[in-house]
Amino acid sequence: MQINAAVLEVFDFTSSMAAYSDHTMDIEEPEIQSYLEMHVMKALQDPSARTGYISSHTPWGRKVQQFHDKEIKLVDFGKELGETLFTYMAQAMDPCVLDMIVCEAQGEQPYLCILLCKAHDGYTHHLYSEEDGSLATKLVEHRVVLPTVTQKLYAFVSIKLSDMSIRLFEPKGEYDGEKMHFLEERIFQVTMNPSSKDTVKKVRTVVDRISKAHEQDGVAAMAKTKELLAKNAEVSDTLEARHIIEHVFGSNPIQREAAMKELAEEDLLEPLPVSRTYATKMGKQHKIKTDTGIEISFPVEYMNDREFIEISTNENGTLKIELKNISKITNK
Repeated sequence: MQINAAVLEVFDFTSSMAAYSDHTMDIEEPEIQSYLEMHVMKALQDPSARTGYISSHTPWGRKVQQFHDKEIKLVDFGKELGETLFTYMAQAMDPCVLDMIVCEAQGEQPYLCILLCKAHDGYTHHLYSEEDGSLATKLVEHRVVLPTVTQKLYAFVSIKLSDMSIRLFEPKGEYDGEKMHFLEERIFQVTMNPSSKDTVKKVRTVVDRISKAHEQDGVAAMAKTKELLAKNAEVSDTLEARHIIEHVFGSNPIQREAAMKELAEEDLLEPLPVSRTYATKMGKQHKIKTDTGIEISFPVEYMNDREFIEISTNENGTLKIELKNISKITNK
């Protein structure tokens, strides 16, 4: 990922003022380039990001297209976006400083990215000499420190300029008494697909709820669900939840029908985009916790292999978990 140009706007909600730059940032320094690159790449992979497409018939859809066609400069685009966004956010934000970085990024495709970076207090050291020439040190507070590359951005938008597809995550704010996503609903006016994280969570919740409603512990069903998620990610970046349900509850028509009904209520009957990386990660391990406080994590494929783990029911109705073929135990 290469950052070709960037502009920085400052939203100071402690004084209800904003500052808009008339120039692009100097991004020639390797540290600045790396900082922006790493934040963009990390945000592009964030499973909480929702996806959709911007219509060129909307006001900001037209502006994005004009930027792509080089009819609008990045500085002008950033300033107008900042003024519009600040108008909405001024009502919603607690006193803080929020920097907006609008950048043109080049990967396999060109992107227009918007990074909202919420500043926080930080400290560093300062060296100084006393009057007698001796060395002294002290802590110095910095009131406006941007998030490090290991910290999550406040909000993020990426627009693939070749097809106007958009990925974004942002918290809700309140404007004129209405809670909303400003970037999604007011600026880009898009209908978004749920995030990979939300889609996977909803499917797992349906499976767990149906299993427990029919007096099952749901361990086998959940492990099977995770295994299917990982296998689907090997061949597709979309998920059809109905196929998961058909495999998990295939031998029980009553449970399958109940689960399908819940999928419909959650708007999960149509194929939805899901990050392959996230689905694979979520499908590797399964974790269970007993009512006695014991927690066990194991690869999902072991659930169907009695050579490694077996869960059975005792005569008194309690459960028994057997872990087999263990050659070594390590403390964690």
